[in-house]
Amino acid sequence: MGNSFGTYDGGPSMHLSNGGSEVFLDVLALAACELAESPFERGFALLLCNSRIGLGNESFDLCELPWSEEWVAERSFLLRVVQLAATGFRWGLLSYNPPYVADHLGEYEQLLVDFEPRQTGELARFWDPAPPAEAFRQCLEHGLFVGDYTDCRLCL
Repeated sequence: MGNSFGTYDGGPSMHLSNGGSEVFLDVLALAACELAESPFERGFALLLCNSRIGLGNESFDLCELPWSEEWVAERSFLLRVVQLAATGFRWGLLSYNPPYVADHLGEYEQLLVDFEPRQTGELARFWDPAPPAEAFRQCLEHGLFVGDYTDCRLCL
């Protein structure tokens, strides 16, 4: 099995095993929760924290994000998240060593650089337009949003 990240309508994507997907989402979530400020940014970080492979959130299509007319700035945020994650930001908080994730982050960064949304202003699948404030409570140990599950994806 596994999961795809990128675009699925014939556009570029990368495929990761379920375990590789978990690691990829963990390191992205650590960086995104640190950088997120705007509603789009906080929503993206929350999406990462809520994405639990095997619990109905398989794969991750960039076209499913709620891109606005400010999509260039929104894409820039995603690139900053990937770049911060690639520095090993907070990897010491992980209970494992992520040996392959640097390659996955590099591949994903290129997907983002090449990506332009076809449509803007649409509500995306898996995106809560008005999440409860409680979802943004941060785990004291990892700094991740607790999200819809009210627990940290790394504390599981």
